[in-house]
Amino acid sequence: MHHRVEIGSRAAAQLEELDAALGASGERKIQWLAENATGMVHRRLVGMPEDLAGLSKLRVGDYRILYWIYPAQSLVRIYRIQHRSEVYRQL
Repeated sequence: MHHRVEIGSRAAAQLEELDAALGASGERKIQWLAENATGMVHRRLVGMPEDLAGLSKLRVGDYRILYWIYPAQSLVRIYRIQHRSEVYRQL
C-alpha cells in the first residue's frame, strides 16, 4: 500500500538546502518510505515531548529524516531533514 507524503515547510526548506546528490538521495528515501511504510518497523525516538510523540527516524547517510506515520490515513508526514549532529539538538 502506497502512503501519501506531506513534507512540512521546514523539512522542505532543509531538503532544498542539501547538495544535489544528497537531496536526490533524500527524495528517493522519502519515496521508498511512502511505498514501504506498511510493512516496515519504524524506529521511534524515545524521550520526546508530548507534541513530538511517535516521531520516527530514517537514515540517509549522515542525515536523518524525522517523520510521523499515520497508518489509518495512509499518511507519512516529514518533520525534519538534517545532519545527525544537529537534528536531535533542536527537538
